[in-house]
Amino acid sequence: MGCCFSVLGALALGDVYYFRQKARAKHQLSPAAKAKVDELWNRMDKSGHASVVTRADATEFFGKRFGKLSVEAMFSQVDVDHDGQMQKPEWDAFWVHVKRCSYTDEAIVEEVSTMLLGGAWINWKDGRHPGHPKKAASSQSSFKVPSWPTWRD
Repeated sequence: MGCCFSVLGALALGDVYYFRQKARAKHQLSPAAKAKVDELWNRMDKSGHASVVTRADATEFFGKRFGKLSVEAMFSQVDVDHDGQMQKPEWDAFWVHVKRCSYTDEAIVEEVSTMLLGGAWINWKDGRHPGHPKKAASSQSSFKVPSWPTWRD
């Protein structure tokens, strides 16, 4: 009898593992979205370190038009350890977080493409608040975040 419960327990654990892996994969960026956010990172990384973007790097990228507000909004959402610079792991984790908050890969690509063309950093509706929420740009795409998240942890 104990053997049957052990087998059933192993099967149940296998199912849990499978569904966790499937949920984790669901929240990963598509190759196109990952390439687009990496392109934005590389354009901001003027020093070529590939692992750190400073406020000065980001300000130079966003320029005079949206520079200060975009940098403040971006760093307040991405720089989770508040050390004044973004590390690549923080950057990558931020985009996975955005995807978990019901953004599609297409919406991420569209918004990042707009930034690459000179647009401002937007206030991603991800539960993290930009430094100046009243002044941060709202979404520049047609994508609307659902009012209630469709994912569960």
